[in-house]
Amino acid sequence: MTAFADENFYKNEYLCGRKAVIDTAFNFYARKATQIIKNYCGEDLDVEIAGDRIKLCCCELAELFYNDEQSGSQGGISSESVGDMSVSYESTESTKQLLRNNIRSVVYSYLADTGLLYRGVRR
Repeated sequence: MTAFADENFYKNEYLCGRKAVIDTAFNFYARKATQIIKNYCGEDLDVEIAGDRIKLCCCELAELFYNDEQSGSQGGISSESVGDMSVSYESTESTKQLLRNNIRSVVYSYLADTGLLYRGVRR
């Protein structure tokens, strides 16, 4: 499977001069992002409809997956007190739900008004 965005697009178009978040294996994360986009839009996705929006969405999702992997996808510290040392941790399920919400937010922010998310059902 070919990813919607390549490393050249990521570095030259998406980042716009910012420092790259993904320093290695961009294609791995871009392929994962491409599959998520296809899950939302369907396998027979016409990439030309959205143009660079799909590529930008792919890059942002790739960064999201990279950051999630770097954090270990485990429950992190949600609060900490110094006096008498009290630490509270987030559950793994809540961090997974946060990732799912972030994915949905990214996909909708780039593709909501393209018609690509329409599945033939109106409420």
